[in-house]
Amino acid sequence: MQRVGISTSNWSVNGFTARTFLDRLLGIRRAPAGSALLIRARRVHSFGLRRTLEVVALDAEMRVVSTDTLRPNRMLVIPSARLIVELPSGHPVPARGDRVEVIHE
Repeated sequence: MQRVGISTSNWSVNGFTARTFLDRLLGIRRAPAGSALLIRARRVHSFGLRRTLEVVALDAEMRVVSTDTLRPNRMLVIPSARLIVELPSGHPVPARGDRVEVIHE
């Protein structure tokens, strides 16, 4: 996983990109506690998790198209998404329509 900074004009989080199949499959469980995970995908699942996730979907222009709370053992499909940010439960999320910047460290 590669370390990244994910931010908008009034929101930011440190995280990692999921680069391998295993990183994408295991999702945020593979990232250090409290950090976000950036996944190139249109769907995300919470199978095997015991906690909820905050999910931020980004389109091809890096704009937030949706934010959702994903309960354990569920799947979420967002056809317009190109990237998904998984965040720990309760973490603040950016507003719909905000443009997100990803800085690779």
